[in-house]
Amino acid sequence: MFIQTEATEDPSRLRFLPGRPVIGEGVLEFGDRQAASASPLALKLFEVAEVSALSFGPDTITVTKKGGDWQRLKPALLGTIMEHFMSGAPVLIEPPRSLARPASAGANALAEEIRTALHQVIDPELGYNIVDLGLVYDVFVDESGAAVVRMTTTTPGCPATSYLMEGAQECTAAVGGVDTVEVELTYEPPWSPDMMSDDAKRHLGIA
Repeated sequence: MFIQTEATEDPSRLRFLPGRPVIGEGVLEFGDRQAASASPLALKLFEVAEVSALSFGPDTITVTKKGGDWQRLKPALLGTIMEHFMSGAPVLIEPPRSLARPASAGANALAEEIRTALHQVIDPELGYNIVDLGLVYDVFVDESGAAVVRMTTTTPGCPATSYLMEGAQECTAAVGGVDTVEVELTYEPPWSPDMMSDDAKRHLGIA
């Protein structure tokens, strides 16, 4: 597998061309590691400390760095991309089929409202909200107001699973414009403390 690179107008951004499809269509932006929970590849790329943001196109991967030199960063990024594609793992965890079409601006705004509302759900063991803990992987809403919340727990079989899912259901249903709610539980990718926000890490005393 041969991966090409292209410079961009922004010296902090570098484009990688793996020579195979990345996502089906459009552009998918990941502003931080927490936003990348639905992509095993993005999560791996964010493990490179200098990576600050990612953008996936139909056949491109654009990496934004917050520091460091590209000559030093490129080998680690190339290795991560090559290892992922050679493994056969998916770039993205597929969204629910009923919501797989691109969302409108209104639906995206409603999804953000839902994500905000989900801050009210507190994990009883860790004492912090499920969004900042990184337990909410994705929120999808279609034009009819049908919402799907994809979430996880810190461990499979967590005793608080039902409590957290019911809380997510209730908070989502309370958002204006939401007609129906489905809460999906997944363990792919497995949760890790790296998925927590900086505020959650500080709250729990994690450096």
